[in-house]
Amino acid sequence: MKRLVQSALCGITLLTLALLAGNQTTAQEKANPTFGRPQIDAVAGPAKILEDTQVVNFGKVIFQGRIDINPTLERIREGRKLDHNNDGSIFMNREGNIPRNKDKQYYREFVMKMKGVPFPGPIRVVVGKKGEVYFTGDHYNSFTRVR
Repeated sequence: MKRLVQSALCGITLLTLALLAGNQTTAQEKANPTFGRPQIDAVAGPAKILEDTQVVNFGKVIFQGRIDINPTLERIREGRKLDHNNDGSIFMNREGNIPRNKDKQYYREFVMKMKGVPFPGPIRVVVGKKGEVYFTGDHYNSFTRVR
């Protein structure tokens, strides 16, 4: 009987530890208040919706149509980072396809998830410190200013 009680107590202890570990994971997944800042703080209001836009992956058009980047901007405002190194990283503008800036940390780039497009895919949103927002659907070859 004593062993049965000890086994039950051990099981309860393990269950309690598992539940606590689950709570810690949830706490770790909370939004990061510094993510995307200061760039996203300069973006006031919504960006325009792109009506006839192409997404090109390795030279092949994989989507053509309407694209709304506002859910991505909202995700950034909420401090939610996607699991990709480039999400929230400094965008160096090496290609020079958007206006250059002397401040090396002026732009940040963000990965954009989209149904039907492989992740991370060629879609990026680039945000400047003065609130400029650019979209690329072809992995930096061309940009459209959306705000």
